Amino acid sequence: MKPAIHQAESNAEILAQAVGFDLLGEELGRDVETAIEAALAGGAVFRGRSRPLHIFRDALAASINAIESDPGGRGELFRQFLLKGPYEQEERVPPELRGQRLSDEQAGSVITYIYSYMVNCFKGAVTELLAAAPCLSVLQRLRQEQELPAEARLYVGDSVSASRLRGKGQAKGADFHILMDDRAGVRRPRITVAGVTEVKSYQASDRRLRAQLDRHLLRAARGLKVMGVDYAADRVTVGVGEDRRAVRIAVLPDSWILPRTFRYEPSEHGRVLRVDPPRPPRREDRIARLGEGRWRITLKWSKEAIAAAAYEMTFWYMEKVGEVIYSKGVPGEWSEMAPAEAGRNAAKMMLYYAIRRCRGRLKQRAIALYNSYGFGYALGMSFKDTRGRRQMLWPEDLDEILRSGRTKHGCRLAAR
Repeated sequence: MKPAIHQAESNAEILAQAVGFDLLGEELGRDVETAIEAALAGGAVFRGRSRPLHIFRDALAASINAIESDPGGRGELFRQFLLKGPYEQEERVPPELRGQRLSDEQAGSVITYIYSYMVNCFKGAVTELLAAAPCLSVLQRLRQEQELPAEARLYVGDSVSASRLRGKGQAKGADFHILMDDRAGVRRPRITVAGVTEVKSYQASDRRLRAQLDRHLLRAARGLKVMGVDYAADRVTVGVGEDRRAVRIAVLPDSWILPRTFRYEPSEHGRVLRVDPPRPPRREDRIARLGEGRWRITLKWSKEAIAAAAYEMTFWYMEKVGEVIYSKGVPGEWSEMAPAEAGRNAAKMMLYYAIRRCRGRLKQRAIALYNSYGFGYALGMSFKDTRGRRQMLWPEDLDEILRSGRTKHGCRLAAR
């Protein structure tokens, strides 16, 4: 009998089992699969299963579990957002509808939850998987140059947890660890931390990366759990060689932008929007040695390309939530929709209502989400007015942009 697990984990696993690498798009999905295959072939250690598709699904399930287990309770609030939504008009909420709609504060919390937390969970998972192959390449080079011994191995993600700097207990440490484990045949095994990696899905300063890598090493020195085996602080050695130097690797996405070019193609139901797919300018990741045991890896995939994939993943997740909340029936006005389609429709409709009620940064975030779910990240996120502020995007706006490069009100698809 399968052991009982936490409900959120069970939901996450069920959802993740239904997808493949194509969830990320053809080329990015293929590169993620290739990166996992290369890491496995080179001896990298992943927690759990050891097939690329299973590892991808495990990473996806972990992201969903983090989303649904949000300590602030926003996972449940998100479901209420799809069911109730904010009040649909701009004026004050009528007394008889209070409690039947989300308050403006609650709706704003959900917008931030989707825009920042939910999207970032998926971005982090994709970027970490892409980083596995080039990080292994660094380790292999260090072995070849005899700076690290042959037994040094790359441990990925939550295969390792580290002690907290404040308080008790352990949590996920560095994104990758380079470890040398000598527990075989030893009563009290020891472990050596030869290096750590910090993976970012956005651009970060060198100063910030240095501080985070140093903090990972400090946490490792306080104790580790490696594939379920505990190593107290007195059994952890940080660094190798006489100077006890540890390798520090920073991984960042590239900075190229997605194409803003598009076209309409005829279909049996009228016409369909086609946005040109991303084309990385390089075929390989860039690996640079910065000296003093420091390395920087720039992935071939950019911040925008990874973000676009994460937005598609959040919209897929909304579809799956819709299948659950509308499993017993969709609203009467959506009677022709399947539950999944109702979930997508509810997300866009409630975001539209939120735009009418939000102000300032929250409104800009709601517009970004609404546009991106309707027209894709490249067009939806970049549609801006002459002041550089996002505006709601409509099909007629794209027709005007195709004709003259901007709308009659001066809005365009900005490069940044």
